Amino acid sequence: MVTSGFLRAGERGTELPVAGDGPQWTFAESDLRAHEFLVVVAGERDLDEQLDDPVEHARANSLMILFSADVQEAFETLLARMPEPRVDAWRDLIAGGANSEAFGPLTLQEQLDEKQVEAALQSGRRQRIVSSVLGLVVLGALGAGAVVAWDIFVAVEERTEGALRFDDLDSTPSEAAAVGGPPVAEPRLTAALTTAIAVSAGEGPTEDRITTAPFSTFPYPPGALRASLFQYAGSGHVVVVGPDGFVDDSCLRASVVTSDLRPLDIVTHGPCTDPIGREATIGCLGPSAVLLDLIVPPGAVSLPEGGTGFADAVRVQLVADDERYELLTIRATIEVGVGEDITVPRFGGNAGDTLTFDLGADRVGICTLTGDLPTRR
Repeated sequence: MVTSGFLRAGERGTELPVAGDGPQWTFAESDLRAHEFLVVVAGERDLDEQLDDPVEHARANSLMILFSADVQEAFETLLARMPEPRVDAWRDLIAGGANSEAFGPLTLQEQLDEKQVEAALQSGRRQRIVSSVLGLVVLGALGAGAVVAWDIFVAVEERTEGALRFDDLDSTPSEAAAVGGPPVAEPRLTAALTTAIAVSAGEGPTEDRITTAPFSTFPYPPGALRASLFQYAGSGHVVVVGPDGFVDDSCLRASVVTSDLRPLDIVTHGPCTDPIGREATIGCLGPSAVLLDLIVPPGAVSLPEGGTGFADAVRVQLVADDERYELLTIRATIEVGVGEDITVPRFGGNAGDTLTFDLGADRVGICTLTGDLPTRR
């Protein structure tokens, strides 16, 4: 029983709905239970909008300010019964909607995160100027001592390879294509496309036009597609799995990026109005799975702006086309920490073989090996 709460309207106590143990709810039932929960939490509070999507309803009416510790604890029992895409959407909203990710800083969609972060940091910099000046003297002394100690006691090992490492990328594609057996996904190299990014069409600074698009705007909702890394035909690949038919009508993009989001290789597949990068070689194609080749450099790569970068992550996105938005995507990142020992799984087969990719979370895709092999670059 909650009898008080931040900005809660009304004087009556609130008996929060709690979900017991049981099977997973459907999407419709999850939305119904969430709406019922929000009605109780809002109490007598006047709501500006009534939206069918409970996540958008909570966001539009600023209901998250009512989520005290007791309310959030009760809501967790509902999340335990919801499908994964609904859970991801609610977790993002509860966390403040701060899961936006960039895809690499080449185009508008690849610069969003940097602009958002810079705007947030600017206000913090103003407050830290005075203390920073005073701290520089102390830090300078400590830094000089640390440099001396480092040179004396620590052997510095210069980085020579990226975090994404593949075992046998030098083997002949035609020979390696048949090596490895059926595909078995590595969970740590698998991710769901759940991060939605939207920028309204129009003029003015991009950061001022970043918005939240309804899930109905996207061809498939967050969480409907999953991606995983594999070795095939002596090359790195990413497989994307989703509902039957998604391969034919989806614009997909994958990129090998450095730790600071600089793209080293970008591939595009499907009906894209604004294709970026190169057209991917399709190693396996079916109604519910597609395999895209990637160029994953093993060592340092010289960057156009200077310096070097390493292949540390693969970013995958579903790109939507809507005239109301300048940018509309759902994204995922597959990354490995520097020094982690994770083997990218290898599979093989002959042209015409039908393969099954089980990426977990009830996402299973089927495709047929095309016989098209990545060329050496």
